[in-house]
Amino acid sequence: MVSSSKQNWTVGNTVKVGFLFLVVKAAIATPGDYLPDAYILANTKGTQLYKFVPHKGLEKIDAIEARELIATSKTQADRIASRAIAKAQQDAAAIAEINELIFS
Repeated sequence: MVSSSKQNWTVGNTVKVGFLFLVVKAAIATPGDYLPDAYILANTKGTQLYKFVPHKGLEKIDAIEARELIATSKTQADRIASRAIAKAQQDAAAIAEINELIFS
């Protein structure tokens, strides 16, 4: 999420990119690739979609590309969440084993 900007980049807000005023439709997190998050933006009339990555630029996309970006983001988020859950379960089992050794 853009945090060093005077503009509010949350979904539903209007932002200015260059000379265009665009509405934020989706924020696409990009964890692990060390790139800034991507944003799906639309013109104020809602007739054109754009993909914006800070420091990389703005590009026109169609609805299919936007759908693919969002689906990929959700898949990646699910994968990261699954890994975090598995790690938490392993940690809980290790803690339980240590507590059993110490307190029994």
